[in-house]
Amino acid sequence: MQYDDGCEEREYHSLNADTIAGYLEETGSFASFFDHYEERPSQLDLVRAITHCFNDSAIGVFEAGTGVGKSLAYLLPAFEWALANKVRVVVSTGTINLQHQLIDKDVPDALKILGEKPDMPQALLIKGRQNYLCLRRLMQTVQEPDLFTQEAEELAAIQKWAQTTDEGTRSALPFMPAPGLWVKICSESDNCLGQRCPFYTSCFVMKLRKKAEKAAILIVNHHLLFADLASRQDGAGYAATAVLPPFHAIIFDEAHTIEEAASSFFSHTFSRYELNRSITTLSRVKKGKNVGCLEKITAVSTKAELMPVIANALTKTQAAYAALEAQALNFCGSVSSLSFTQVPAAKTAALLALCKDFAGELNKLNNALAVLITNAEPNDDPRYEDAVREGGIALSRLQDIAETLEHFFQWTQQPDYVFWIEKMQSPGGEVPRFNQTPIDLADKLRHAVFKPFDTVIALSATLKIGNSFSFWMGRTGLLSFSGKEVRTGTFDSPFHYEKNVLLNIPTDAPAPDDEQFQAFVNTAVARLIEITGGKTLVLFTSYESLKQTCAFARSELPDMEILQQGEDDRSRLLHTFKEHIDSILFATTSFWAGIDVPGEALTHVILVKLPFAVPSAPLFRARADAIERKGGSSFMQLSVPEAVVQFRQGFGRLMRSQTDRGIVTLLDKRALIKQYGRIFIDSIPKTKQCFASLQEIVYNIESFLY
Repeated sequence: MQYDDGCEEREYHSLNADTIAGYLEETGSFASFFDHYEERPSQLDLVRAITHCFNDSAIGVFEAGTGVGKSLAYLLPAFEWALANKVRVVVSTGTINLQHQLIDKDVPDALKILGEKPDMPQALLIKGRQNYLCLRRLMQTVQEPDLFTQEAEELAAIQKWAQTTDEGTRSALPFMPAPGLWVKICSESDNCLGQRCPFYTSCFVMKLRKKAEKAAILIVNHHLLFADLASRQDGAGYAATAVLPPFHAIIFDEAHTIEEAASSFFSHTFSRYELNRSITTLSRVKKGKNVGCLEKITAVSTKAELMPVIANALTKTQAAYAALEAQALNFCGSVSSLSFTQVPAAKTAALLALCKDFAGELNKLNNALAVLITNAEPNDDPRYEDAVREGGIALSRLQDIAETLEHFFQWTQQPDYVFWIEKMQSPGGEVPRFNQTPIDLADKLRHAVFKPFDTVIALSATLKIGNSFSFWMGRTGLLSFSGKEVRTGTFDSPFHYEKNVLLNIPTDAPAPDDEQFQAFVNTAVARLIEITGGKTLVLFTSYESLKQTCAFARSELPDMEILQQGEDDRSRLLHTFKEHIDSILFATTSFWAGIDVPGEALTHVILVKLPFAVPSAPLFRARADAIERKGGSSFMQLSVPEAVVQFRQGFGRLMRSQTDRGIVTLLDKRALIKQYGRIFIDSIPKTKQCFASLQEIVYNIESFLY
């Protein structure tokens, strides 16, 4: 099937919305797969709404509750649209789990529903390039002298696996390779030889690209999509292949996370990892031998006399960065992150002074390297050609760091960005990262997403605050958008929340800022998980609070299996929680969304506090300040809406299937006593409610369950 890759205006063949919805009716083809099939009116309405958006080149912003069946509701129109109009559609998700669910389950179902048709479109899952093995880099690493024993063993296993794997992705490996090893052998866009590569015909990425050119539906995640869109904004254009082949329509699933994903691709960052990666490419010693590329470059450069200058510059650059790192950690002090506007001017000036020292040494290194590499003459010798190319890549990456530093020096002239330092944990301790992030992404999203594409569909179970889409639409640039029609719609969950869910809030809980609150949480959580016999997900907003409560629960309930985030890999924790029915999982931020535990294994969700963002977090503070400068209320226009979305995600962990039944307990009574608290309660489905003392709640849970 050939797809029209031109992006000029064209005339489309409209689809019949009722026909497509009919596939999912009681008399439709999907019903024939089941002994007992019950159509979902909200799903049928969503199919029609999405189909009309395709027909009218409109933007659709749709909230679809859990259980609506939104995947099939958008896949069926997407396949039919691609087939009728020979155009490509991108489906973008927020999580890898959903990507795999789509390609493994929902896409096959959609194709079965549509039946055998001539020229049936294909769907393809595409991951970020670094997820794929590079055969050339694998062979280079295999030939590297004196590999460490563990590294050599893993490498031998990967080399054997590479001969039989079809897709060459890290997730397809039967084991998880060491991160340091995978970095050496994965595919990189700026380290690709293209058709000049001796492994070009067997390259996993090139095979994927050929498949992508033939596929109608590309299933990606938000980060990969924004990498593509950033490339198009930077000059690749919309009619050519960038990271992805050209496409005409986007469907965002889990659309509530697109602002966060876009933020990383419109930001500039650097840390010691980016610096050391380039420096070790140039010069590193392994078991007494220099295995960097500088020596080979020097051997074929007519400016070989620069080698001592470069060696000296490398040493001084690393020393300058070490001094800058120490100052950056001092800049942050005891907090995890701070922006330039959150500290006294003298503190920022001291940091920038060391930034300039580092930039000065880095520029000396870059200038000398550029002359050495430009004057290299490898004379078609592959060994030296590879070294010169690797040196050029390292130089380009170092120049990117230098360019970002220039932005930092001009931070006062860039009010639309927040410049901030964050501390990251590493095996050797805390490491600072330097960030430049746009405060408001609305305009960027309008120009990168909503204007260029004919149809954009945004779907999630949590796009509204109360009854309004205004917060999400304002953050993403759609609130005052006039480029094309924007339609909104709500498609309610078919699950029986009023009958099957009990919502508790203890009225005798201390306020979260009361010093007695943590002790109350410890006691309450232990009593609540005991009464439900485990089967509980406990969600915190603070890891320190989590550790204290988890330790207390383990001491009080030694016979219960209590799992703690941070003590094992996330996926293994989830697997254990699902398989061991009576277990309890204590978790923080990343578990409030994107996890799916249907059935008895998750009977009770405990939300310790309303999930307000840390008010001092640099990006949040900058956005709050921008609202205040315009005369608004940052609490009501930012803090509360963000917390409501997160709260709804946490609440949504409980009901994952039609037969699920259980309890949600919120230990934060601000939802009852604060004026804004009603917004949280009104933003979730109607349930049974028990707003009473903890003792009464325990009795009520027992009556509800048993």
